[in-house]
Amino acid sequence: MTLEKNEKSPLHAGQEAGGPRYTLEELKEHAEPLFSVKEEVLAGAFFGAQDKLFTVAEAHTKIEQFMKAKVD
Repeated sequence: MTLEKNEKSPLHAGQEAGGPRYTLEELKEHAEPLFSVKEEVLAGAFFGAQDKLFTVAEAHTKIEQFMKAKVD
């Protein structure tokens, strides 16, 4: 089953602050429909944070910071 941005799913419910937390693997599985990025981008944004849990909102913030980071 493919998730769409408008589709109701457990991951979308986590967008509010303090919502459900998900493993990095769960977020990677839904990287494109939730964040409009490939799972490799999500992996880069979360490098070194493998064993933690994140809300969808936290993941979105980390991805935005990663994408805006200055490269020398």
